Amino acid sequence: MYKLVKIKVNIPTPFITNDYTGKFVKTVLINANPDLQEVFEGKKKVQPKPMRVTSLLDENNEAVYPKHIVNRFEMDHKPNLPPKPITIKGKFSFYLGYDMSLEPEVSKVMTSLFSGLQMKYGEFNVELKAIEYNQVEFDNFPSEFSQIKVKLITPSMFKDPFEKLADLDRVKYRRYLPFPAFIFSTNVFEIFRETYKRNIIRLSYGLLESHNNLNTVRKVWYYYDGKWLPGVVGYLKFFVRKGLRKEVMNIFREIFIHANIMGVGTGRAAGFGFAEITAK
Repeated sequence: MYKLVKIKVNIPTPFITNDYTGKFVKTVLINANPDLQEVFEGKKKVQPKPMRVTSLLDENNEAVYPKHIVNRFEMDHKPNLPPKPITIKGKFSFYLGYDMSLEPEVSKVMTSLFSGLQMKYGEFNVELKAIEYNQVEFDNFPSEFSQIKVKLITPSMFKDPFEKLADLDRVKYRRYLPFPAFIFSTNVFEIFRETYKRNIIRLSYGLLESHNNLNTVRKVWYYYDGKWLPGVVGYLKFFVRKGLRKEVMNIFREIFIHANIMGVGTGRAAGFGFAEITAK
């Protein structure tokens, strides 16, 4: 079982950063409950990680981080200079998705955040206090639908499902094409491990992309640990192939709910792969 919560915080003391703000969120959680360091950075290489975060989000639920979005691919190149630093002050939100086994650790986090947290972040002394906490429910996610929409809010990079299917000695490569089997491969592995191959094939066969996806998805350069790196953001629409069995539709529904809660692709514990999936 998995749970998604949205946490709103107030940061009265400003700090300046040119790094990805998902790192700040992870630092906040570890300072609020040091036991989470083992979850995020521990020696036990648990994959996929049982907890994910997002970057900081503004009042419109848009990601806040230094970035360069590519609108004309013929003009695309990796930026030559570090980004202009951004100032973080005021009210922001972030999402936290996690396996329910971590509920006691999250309770400790919230106790600390509502009490007010002081911590060192880079050269800044940062004060932060939680002001809202809401669980996001998906009980009303449709069980019958003919199309889905995917909004990639933070930079997303996908895992190649065919590495597992080919049973190779794998060198991990990120994939960037927003193809259903790439987008949701991590989710399928996490909740349908025993039938991974079958469900990857079902996603590849059962979801048909809109041609408009070529216009509504964007490449983004984000700055992380002193490097510009590529990711994918934007909107995607997929149509459900007619005639799929009820069993398959139920599996798709579980995959999409899991993706809403735990994110998509790689780097979810660092704030990447925050996606909103709706269906109708």
